[in-house]
Amino acid sequence: MSEVQIQDFVESQIDELLAFLTEWSPDHPELGEGDIIRWQKCHRFVAMHEDRIVGYIAQIPHDFKYGDKSGQEGVEPFGWAVTLVLNMSEDKVRKAAGRGLLARCENNSPLLYSGVGMVPAVEEPYKRRGHAVRRDCAKMYSRFLTPSKALAYMGKSTLFAVPGLLANLVMTAPKKLKHGTVEKISRFDPAWNEQWDRLLSEQHELYGIRNAEYLNYKLAQPNRDYHVYTHSDGGYIVFRHAKHRVRDFNLVKVCDLVGTPRAKADLLTLAIKLAYDVQAYGIAAIASNDDERIYKKAGLYLSRPYPIAMNPRIKAKVHISFFDSDLDNLW
Repeated sequence: MSEVQIQDFVESQIDELLAFLTEWSPDHPELGEGDIIRWQKCHRFVAMHEDRIVGYIAQIPHDFKYGDKSGQEGVEPFGWAVTLVLNMSEDKVRKAAGRGLLARCENNSPLLYSGVGMVPAVEEPYKRRGHAVRRDCAKMYSRFLTPSKALAYMGKSTLFAVPGLLANLVMTAPKKLKHGTVEKISRFDPAWNEQWDRLLSEQHELYGIRNAEYLNYKLAQPNRDYHVYTHSDGGYIVFRHAKHRVRDFNLVKVCDLVGTPRAKADLLTLAIKLAYDVQAYGIAAIASNDDERIYKKAGLYLSRPYPIAMNPRIKAKVHISFFDSDLDNLW
């Protein structure tokens, strides 16, 4: 068998790449949308075998800054590995392509390899490759308005839907603003950059840099309709109604949230209101473990660890959201 070669993606391969992504990521056809591929700022690598693409991965550079709580200073150049898609038709080729693409991202200096949403099946291989799998950093917070749909999506019995409905009645979500006023915006002003950085530094040990350039780039993602609000107490929220392209599932995603505890509590009520207004099956967010009290008080009472693979020399707890590592690219 000829060897699998790992190469930098070149623009002349775009048509083949889009066809490859569409064929081998059937549960996420949005990965094969050319306008998103062209919009995304990242490094791209392809695995080649017999002059055809058999694997693909992207790596997103995003600088993370040490906050006041860390006792450290400086910036870490994270490189989030995303969109690993492989040709599954031949096992040896698939394994060689997967290992080669991961190795290419692991050795893409100066970026520090990082990944999110590690599932148990791949944790040990990642540890053997020298990564730390951290559960002390981030959690996914959620509330399911239609528990039966969420259970079906996760492949679990819908018999458990009744306890979920009862829990929603007991653990109510606030419906009104309590701590200030909000303003809907369409773009971020660079004059606000210092405010966001101060809030993040006060609350987190290590966080992805937020400024107008980054946030406005994220808001320009094709085929996404974002709702963006600022709060008078200091903070902002970005959320949207997300519909799965293949499966019967939709939810409101809290893509990014920065602010004082009072501002966060108010801003989350806006996202929850949208979930009820559009009859979404639920609402979900990814945020720091330290934010659990705020999310639960706002009505997102379900939480579970969201594992992160990262360089073992980094000891600080990292804060991430759906926006970090371009997690919001999926439907």
